[in-house]
Amino acid sequence: MTAAQAQFRTDLAETASPGPWRGVYFDGPQSDQDPEGEEIPVWVVYVGDEEAEPVSTVYHVYNFARAQALAQRMAQDRRLELIHEAATA
Repeated sequence: MTAAQAQFRTDLAETASPGPWRGVYFDGPQSDQDPEGEEIPVWVVYVGDEEAEPVSTVYHVYNFARAQALAQRMAQDRRLELIHEAATA
């Protein structure tokens, strides 16, 4: 990439409309059932809008540490704020 191309991208990023606010939401535990009917905890991770409404896929994760890692990675990859409202089971 030339210096002119890099400057163009920088200028574009500074002047482009950022669009609506989005964040990565990490919430739970919520109640779910396993195949035998036993109650088990589940955490949800998703990208949402200002009202916490999902704007894409909602991931259901049955392990707190894995859900937390997913939420952190999604926030980092997408450069979004992480809204951490989850607790351990």
